[in-house]
Amino acid sequence: MDSHAAAHHKTIMAVDIAGYNDPRRGTAHRLVIHEGFWALMRSAFADVGVPWDVLFMENTGDGAMIQLPAEVAKADLVAQLPDRMLAELRRYNAVHAEEANVRLRVALHAGEVYQASHGTVSDATSFAFRLLEEPAAKKALKDSGATLALIVSDSFYRDVVCADPAADPGSYRRIPVEVKETKTEAWLRLLGAATNGFPLPVTTLLAKREAFSVLVEALLAVPCVRRTDSRRLLLELFSRREIADVVPYHAEDRLHVIALARTCQRFDGGLADLLDAIKMIEPESPQVTALSTLVEQWPERPFR
Repeated sequence: MDSHAAAHHKTIMAVDIAGYNDPRRGTAHRLVIHEGFWALMRSAFADVGVPWDVLFMENTGDGAMIQLPAEVAKADLVAQLPDRMLAELRRYNAVHAEEANVRLRVALHAGEVYQASHGTVSDATSFAFRLLEEPAAKKALKDSGATLALIVSDSFYRDVVCADPAADPGSYRRIPVEVKETKTEAWLRLLGAATNGFPLPVTTLLAKREAFSVLVEALLAVPCVRRTDSRRLLLELFSRREIADVVPYHAEDRLHVIALARTCQRFDGGLADLLDAIKMIEPESPQVTALSTLVEQWPERPFR
């Protein structure tokens, strides 16, 4: 009877160098980028105490596929490694020409991996690379001017990121993923988007349409907003009836939340009042914290 090799549970890291094939880069630039990329990755892992020789790696040309064994704590990969990678990227970029600068997209997922005769076979690995290729993540990295985009699967976010405050779960926003046969949701964190040492405000980071999209995703990430029954209670608790009473109803949750957000932003202080009502139902959660930060940054003159 035929048998398959045993599967091993591993954390999958898919890494891509943004704009690797940009026509402004020549072969000399790519050689420098290649060497710099692997050196900074090695340094970042060493900084968080993950031995380089326990990793299974494949060079993808414009990035890497890295599999980490189960004994490497997943929490460290989101609580410590991103900041160390950002530090190494800043060191590298500071001393290299713009054409040789490196910005990264990193996707994290976990699942079963089978060892084959010429490498590994894993649906989890394929899934991680689908997350990496999501156009929304590519666009967010480009538009924000960030240095590092961290994309984690929904299960990884809920099981690992949300379980450790050091992972800063409130800094993530939910994004849709539609790549090839994969249609799902993931969570995105941008690191290194700064000017003069200060984080860029939402009005600088995002165009009007994208800023509103971020607001909708932040609202949908809050359970009491996402669920129909608790959203009904939310509107009942809303202190300003001139807002709550004119929110158009939609049976589909996302459409109703979009209508809620659009209505609130038409009124001075409407989003702040919505946040107050949300906090009555859900006082403390990473999702509410992230929403609070966004509302605090929202321009006084609302986007139309």
